[in-house]
Formats: sequence, C-alpha cells, structure tokens
Amino acid sequence: MLNFKGTLLTGLLLAGAAVGMGMLTAPATAQASSKYLTAQYGSYVRAKRNVYVGISQRHGHTYKPLLKKKGSLLFVTSSTQKFGSPVVKASFTSRAVHYNRLKNLAFNMTDSVPLTKRNFKKVSLKAPIRGTILRQGNGFKETKKNGFASPMFYLTLDNYIQYYNQAAMNKYDNGGVMSVNYGNSMEVYKPTASAKMTKTTVKGNTTTVQYNKYVKGLPGKKISAHTYQIKITDLKTKGSKSFEDDYYGGTWNNYTVNGKSYFSGMINDFG
Repeated sequence: MLNFKGTLLTGLLLAGAAVGMGMLTAPATAQASSKYLTAQYGSYVRAKRNVYVGISQRHGHTYKPLLKKKGSLLFVTSSTQKFGSPVVKASFTSRAVHYNRLKNLAFNMTDSVPLTKRNFKKVSLKAPIRGTILRQGNGFKETKKNGFASPMFYLTLDNYIQYYNQAAMNKYDNGGVMSVNYGNSMEVYKPTASAKMTKTTVKGNTTTVQYNKYVKGLPGKKISAHTYQIKITDLKTKGSKSFEDDYYGGTWNNYTVNGKSYFSGMINDFG
C-alpha cells in the first residue's frame, strides 16, 4: 500500500468515520454551568461575536492569532471539564475549508477556550455530506500500481468543490485512508481542480450542488453558461471486502453522483 512520508497523517478524516484529534480527553458533562455549551467532538458551533479561538494564520514566516468574525463556523475537536468545575473549555479548527485558506492556518489542539453560550451557539450543517470524501467507483479495489487510490472529491465548509484526479490520489492517498489535516506543520493536499459552489439544496437523501465552472473528472451537468450541477444521492447501503487473506479490509457507504457510482469509506488494518 502507499505510505506518504512514512506516517499516517493525523487530522480530519474525510471518510465517513468519526476519527479526529482530542478524542482521549474527558468529555464535558451535563453538569456544566448553564453559561456553557456541552458540545463535544464532532459538533459545529458559530461564533456569536468576534472571538479568538486558538487558530493562527501565517504572515510570511510567522503565525499570528486569527480573530474569527461573528458568524464564523467552527468545528469542536474536543471539550473538557475539570472534576468539580463548571467551566467547559474546548479546542477548535476550521475543518475542511478550501486549500488556499487551510495551507495558511495552524491550530492549537489544547482545550483552552471557554465554550460559553455568550460566544458560541451549537448548529447543524444543512448539508451534512460536506467534508465527506466521495471516491469514484463501486468500492475499494486493490491494485499493485495504485494501492486503493481512485479519483475523489468533497464539498468544503466554505462552499468549494475540491477534486483530486488519479495522479493526485496516487500521491496523497495513504493506503485507502485519505485525510485532510488541520494545517499543523503537515502536508495540506492541493486539489487538482476546484470550483465555487453557488447553490446547495438537500431533499431527502439527495444533495444538489451547483457550481461555477467545468471540473474535468466530475460527472457534472451543464445547466447554463457558467453553471454546472451534480446530484449526490446517499443510497443508504453499505459494502465491504477483505484483502490479503483477511489481514485488512475495506468498508464503505454507497452513493451516486449524477447516476455514476461513488462511495465513501476507509481501509481497516486487522493485524
């Protein structure tokens, strides 16, 4: 299998599984003061005012604290509450945002920011599929040349489609576990192509996305001079397959994109 820089990159796993940083920290309990949210790993919040949350932005060769503006969407990587204390503290990232933003960000993964209701409100994504890697095909297939790599794309939280072709996935996909990290001194994966999303709607199991330019490799439908569209349907079915005498195997969820087969999943090592 492919081994990028000899290490499994940590960060936001975009494969439909809840894998992330800060999961070994004690979660905030329901006994927290009413001043605080009890959002744990996997929660999203919006800033109710301008606030510093431990995210820094690169300026030349240095990083400076980034003031997150009112309305900013943030991902809670973990939250903790000391025994006997009402105070809930959390750490945050911007999660899956466009490459040009992510490459200039760094994150403090220590629970150090008070998670107050005065500064934050818990929210749910209108399109929960955002941040999920969608791989082309019917499921994982191992090849000697490419490992488990296949072309893929995902929708960012700041309204971009990011697409990675076969060559990019041969380079970045770490044995079927493609991850996009938080930007802390590790590789941030540059997409082969990207397009600005102009409209997103969700109806039942289908997410419809309109975007502003042709992306080679995506089965997009042109609906006007500068607008293309894909319909992503979650088939609500799963697949799995074992490899190398059951030493490892793949599990995935099945989708279609404009009628073409896609899937989201990961390779598990059983050794």
